Amino acid sequence: MSFSLVQPLPMEGNAMNVKGVRKTLEWPVLWRALVIPAAAAIAVPALATNAQAAQRTVTGNISWRIMDYENFGPNTICNRGLTLNPSTVTSGTDKRIRAWAKCGGEIRVEVHYRLSIDPNGVIRVTEGKVELYEGTSEDTTDLDGTSAFANMILFPGASGTRSIHVQNWAEGQPDDKADVTLTLRN
Repeated sequence: MSFSLVQPLPMEGNAMNVKGVRKTLEWPVLWRALVIPAAAAIAVPALATNAQAAQRTVTGNISWRIMDYENFGPNTICNRGLTLNPSTVTSGTDKRIRAWAKCGGEIRVEVHYRLSIDPNGVIRVTEGKVELYEGTSEDTTDLDGTSAFANMILFPGASGTRSIHVQNWAEGQPDDKADVTLTLRN
């Protein structure tokens, strides 16, 4: 069995000079790699650069504008903000994030989402939802409204923002409500 190379690869002495190939790779080693059948190449582990791209840090912030309806006086309006702690996302694992703000002694608004990463370093934000709890205290378990938000795709170096509105649909009290703005950076 004989093989011939149609176009020679650029060389610097005995080392390769091809982008993406380690420069210490000797020509005979590369030649043996070129004659391996394509089916065998599937078992070759990924280069280190792919493993480095499979870990990213996500930062961001959340702002809430919450209104607590009162039938006995003026409504309570609260503006809250939170700078999110940096979250490192590694391939093969998901990060679930939960953040909340409280208002008026009766309302808690929670933001939930999941972070995952693909091999190219793209962060996907999925399972996003905002929940409004309203009851006799801010620690109530009485869930009165939920709004889901669309998936976010964050390329390396990019950011994305979602604005989500939620209100008290369960008890027909639309003035118990919140507007949430979530901004994330990859």
